[in-house]
Amino acid sequence: MLRNAFLIAVFLLWLPNVVMGADSLTITNDYIIDIKDGGDKTYNDTYIRLDYKQLYAVGYLGEWQHGFEIGGFIKDERMSAYSAMLRARGNDQTYQVGTDQVLGMGFVGKVDLRYIHIEELEKTGDKHDLFVYGLGFDKYYGDYNYLTAVIYNDPRKSDRFSVVISNTLANQNSYLRLGVVPRSDGTLGYFGTIKYHWIVAGYAYTREFDFTTLDRKVFTLALQIPFDLKWNREEQ
Repeated sequence: MLRNAFLIAVFLLWLPNVVMGADSLTITNDYIIDIKDGGDKTYNDTYIRLDYKQLYAVGYLGEWQHGFEIGGFIKDERMSAYSAMLRARGNDQTYQVGTDQVLGMGFVGKVDLRYIHIEELEKTGDKHDLFVYGLGFDKYYGDYNYLTAVIYNDPRKSDRFSVVISNTLANQNSYLRLGVVPRSDGTLGYFGTIKYHWIVAGYAYTREFDFTTLDRKVFTLALQIPFDLKWNREEQ
């Protein structure tokens, strides 16, 4: 309890500096169904995200997770991006760095490196420290549409991996993203998200969520409010 209170307090102390110039505020509620050996558990998980220029902050305030996440990115003269993220929740901490490198002809190369420390293990023999590597690409077509494919290792088993494949159709105000997550052992996850102006809805089915033995279904509803309060954005 004290640990969770400390993590939320750290986030709230940093919050006032961000609110002043935030580009948007997003309030999200996830209805979560965890599936394990027939004993399903459900949670309502709420979190708040603030975006300010190239920085963001998230406060996790739900039934399943408490804590915070902060991150951001910078770009070089070629418009390639370099990002970093820290997430601290009740039972785990994640540190991530990554880069999106502009390659030409609509291709952007993607590299993610992630370290996860888990406090309380799910079962005997699990590891406290996990290292996850991702390698893939975005392929842009049209003004806003793009295809993504990224392969990730499974830190529990060296010979197992997953591939996240998605396609995003978008304009200035809205988008539709559909994806699948095939894994080398033959299992399959899938997800979909739709955004219309300020309103976001989604569904995801994930096998062995966060490298646990839990399968997870998530129904998402969110409100993403730009601080200029514009409902409709015109093409530039």
